[in-house]
Amino acid sequence: MKFSCHNILIVDDHDIVSAGMKALLRKCRSCETEIVDTALNHDEMMEKLKEKKYDLMILDLHLGDVNSYNSIRKISDDFPEMKILVCSMYPEDPYAIECIHEGASGYLHKKNVLQSFQDAICAIMKGDIYINPQYAQCLNYGTAMMKKEVASLNSLSKREFEICHHIVSGLSFKEIAEKLDISPKTVSAHHAHILDKLSLSNTSQLIHFLIQQKN
Repeated sequence: MKFSCHNILIVDDHDIVSAGMKALLRKCRSCETEIVDTALNHDEMMEKLKEKKYDLMILDLHLGDVNSYNSIRKISDDFPEMKILVCSMYPEDPYAIECIHEGASGYLHKKNVLQSFQDAICAIMKGDIYINPQYAQCLNYGTAMMKKEVASLNSLSKREFEICHHIVSGLSFKEIAEKLDISPKTVSAHHAHILDKLSLSNTSQLIHFLIQQKN
C-alpha cells in the first residue's frame, strides 16, 4: 500500500540521526515524500512549524536541555492535521503510552528504527496508533490508545477547589481540617475524589498540576 506524506519534519539534536532517518525515508517504497526538513532544537522546530505545513513530524523526546514530552500536547493541539512519531532512546514503558495520551500518533524506540521505521510510518499515516507489538502485548487490557482530554479544575466542587488551594499552600490534612472546621477523614475523602476527577495518582502530581494551572 502506497501513501503520500508530502512534507516531513525530523527533529533530533544529532545530525547523524536525522541523516539516517532521511536515508530510510528515501528507501521507503510505500511512502511518497516531497520535502524532508530537519531541526536540531526546540526553537528551530517551532520556526519550521510556523513556516510550513507538515504531514508528519518525527520527534526526539529529549532535545538538549528541553524535554519534548511537555510540548507534544501543545504541538498536537496547534497542528491537529500533523502526525507525530516520537522516536527516542527512552524505554517504551512508561513513555510510549504517556506520549500517545498527550497526542502523539506513535512511539518508536531508536534501537528498533532499522527494522520498524517503515511499519511505524505506514501505521501512523493510515490513521492507526503505532507502538512496538511486543510492548503492546504487555499492556493492561483496556489501556487507552488515544489522546486524553486535559483534566480541568472546573470539574471540582467549591469545597474541593478550596482544599486544593490549601494543599498547594503546603498545609497538612490536619491543618486543612482545622481551617475548614471539618474532620481530617473528610479532607482525605475530598482529596481522593480530587485525584480521581483529575486523573492523578498522588499529592505530588496534584501539586504539580495545580502549579501548572497557575502558570
